[in-house]
Amino acid sequence: MNKKIILTTLLLLILIPSMTTAFTYNSKEFKQIIGQLDMQGHADHDLSTCSVKKIYYDEVVEMLNGGKSEPEIIQSYVEEYGQAALRTPGGGKSGWIAWGMPAAGVGIGSVIVGVWLRKLTVKKAESKLETKTAWKSEVEKEIAAKTFDEERRKLF
Repeated sequence: MNKKIILTTLLLLILIPSMTTAFTYNSKEFKQIIGQLDMQGHADHDLSTCSVKKIYYDEVVEMLNGGKSEPEIIQSYVEEYGQAALRTPGGGKSGWIAWGMPAAGVGIGSVIVGVWLRKLTVKKAESKLETKTAWKSEVEKEIAAKTFDEERRKLF
């Protein structure tokens, strides 16, 4: 009888802690959620020196212990702060816009720089052409034209 009681007590002591799911900073679910949150730009700060990060950690642990799931916690932060609450944008419409804006900015910037460079090179080419063909006076222009005509006649 004593052996049965001791065995049952030991079995209950082993099983009871695993049945309660008290989440801490070291739990897998907690780390997964915190890894997705930007924490208003404080995600890369040290926990010991950053009060904002400490608040976020406490809120997430409280929500997990209150029975909320990972998607519910993430959604609550997105509803409160928008897509800025996440380190990476979500997959919805606004998430695609957030992913596409840097690429669109680089593309538009490249086009603007390309057009500017083309105008600059065309302007330089025109100025070089003008300096080569610019005559100091009309008389010089006429003399050069007559000389070119004479040379052409000699060759043909």
